[in-house]
Amino acid sequence: MNAFSRVFLCRLLAVLMVAVPYAAQTQAAMIASQQAIAASTQSERDTVSCFVARADVQKQLAALGATNAAERVSQLTDDEVRSLAGKIDSLPAGADSGVTFLLIVALILLILVLVDWRK
Repeated sequence: MNAFSRVFLCRLLAVLMVAVPYAAQTQAAMIASQQAIAASTQSERDTVSCFVARADVQKQLAALGATNAAERVSQLTDDEVRSLAGKIDSLPAGADSGVTFLLIVALILLILVLVDWRK
């Protein structure tokens, strides 16, 4: 990496560090407890609905003989939805088991070795 690219990169990072906090200004405000509970419940209900709408879940439900799962989700109580959403969130996301993380770390190490090797 030559001196020009290092200087350019440092200046670019400095400008971004200064500009980014002002790009997305937010405003905080107090909300009522009932609004927070309603938003949380709606989010959990959306989680369950999205889970039930997946093709693989639909296929499994059809194999078990369950029909109209979306209607059943809309009829669940808040406690039932909260319980199901908690179980869905605790399920493993896939068979990744950290392989992607290890590949990214190996790639970063390889890049660092190659950069030091050229010096």
